[in-house]
Amino acid sequence: MRHLWSLIAGVVIAPLVWAVVAFGQTVMGEVYTAGAPTGYSSKVLLGAGLLVGAGLIAGLIASLRVSPVGPLLVALLYLGSSALLIFAPKTGADVFDRVQKDVLGHDVMTITPLKSGVIPVLGGVLLIAVFSASRWRVWPGTVAADSATTTTSIDWTATPVPAASESTTTTEPTTSFTPVSPAGTGTETSSSSPWGPTPGR
Repeated sequence: MRHLWSLIAGVVIAPLVWAVVAFGQTVMGEVYTAGAPTGYSSKVLLGAGLLVGAGLIAGLIASLRVSPVGPLLVALLYLGSSALLIFAPKTGADVFDRVQKDVLGHDVMTITPLKSGVIPVLGGVLLIAVFSASRWRVWPGTVAADSATTTTSIDWTATPVPAASESTTTTEPTTSFTPVSPAGTGTETSSSSPWGPTPGR
């Protein structure tokens, strides 16, 4: 499912970024036609803002962890358009050389991003997403839609088996003690005394 959403995002983002870049470059071109501005110009701010906005839109599928299907689609469209303009310039000009009249007071040329090289640069950047192996895998913590879910059931009708009781057996230590008669009584034996035979008197 995430590949499908990425594909839809690519279909929407590809023409949107192209249009925003073309608009921003048109505004910037109008400012610098008469030479570099010597002071603050609202047109420069508008053109720069549009170009930055185009980069942010492209970054949604270029850098975020989304499926690479969308970036791949946009990269193929951009690089294919550049190849068409290079190897078949007349056909490329017929396809892309269009002028959108009066877009917020500006005439936007759609071929400008292609001729300036912005489109092939974006195509190359988006193509890198295809070589990221982690972006093809399912995200951690998510379960694939087609994966089987196993559940553990408890048989409540089964007869419980009592746990084996542990019995503690205390074994008293046994000691062997042989009484020894006091010295000099004459009743002790040499074999029963741990100290050896009693010295004679």
